[in-house]
Amino acid sequence: MAARPLSARAGRRPAPRASRSLAASPDPSVLALQLLGSWNRLSNGHVALSTGCSCGVADSQLRVQDFEQDILDFLRSRHPVALPADSIQALLTGLARNADDRARPVLADLARSIDSFEAQHSGR
Repeated sequence: MAARPLSARAGRRPAPRASRSLAASPDPSVLALQLLGSWNRLSNGHVALSTGCSCGVADSQLRVQDFEQDILDFLRSRHPVALPADSIQALLTGLARNADDRARPVLADLARSIDSFEAQHSGR
């Protein structure tokens, strides 16, 4: 029997991709670009609803992008830097161009949102 990875033996999940990127890079512009790449990759994917349940819904037509305005509303409610953005792509592009330390909290919140979609798509 093969040994399980240390994180599985200890009952801990590995850090999601976007969170690891956030911790690894000190430059907010780089973080914004990394999150932009993650968002672009995920935004055209679909959200699985009711997998494994008996509610009768067999397929989902919801895309990750359908949640974009909800995510933006959340970010706008917490971070003034997100107020003028009309899309996540515009927000991250703007932050990548002229990010400073004020961008870190909005990037951290957005990273957690992106991580949750990545976790669903990877089966974590």
